[in-house]
Amino acid sequence: MKQILRKSIVITLAGLCVGSVLFLGWLDDYYYRTRPRQPDSASGRIYLEHVKGTGGVADVYFTRTEIFPFRYFEYFWLAAAAAAAFLEGRWRTLRNPHDDVPQKLS
Repeated sequence: MKQILRKSIVITLAGLCVGSVLFLGWLDDYYYRTRPRQPDSASGRIYLEHVKGTGGVADVYFTRTEIFPFRYFEYFWLAAAAAAAFLEGRWRTLRNPHDDVPQKLS
């Protein structure tokens, strides 16, 4: 039971790491298509960010809430990757099942 829980934790952390990269890629493209290219102080879109979309790179303006993922993505991704790597190194949950098979005697 303990091994299953440990494996679940490591896989979840690795999934969060990969999922956050994919999510930020999708968010870049979405904001590229939908956000204004000029600052709009009336709506609070005054924070400049360079985003990449299917059509290229653009400077778009965000509100304070919308820019949050872009500012803190690196910390979240790094924490999830480091935690997954540390726990995997300590617990050795994801290993090759053939490593436990005894070698044939020659």
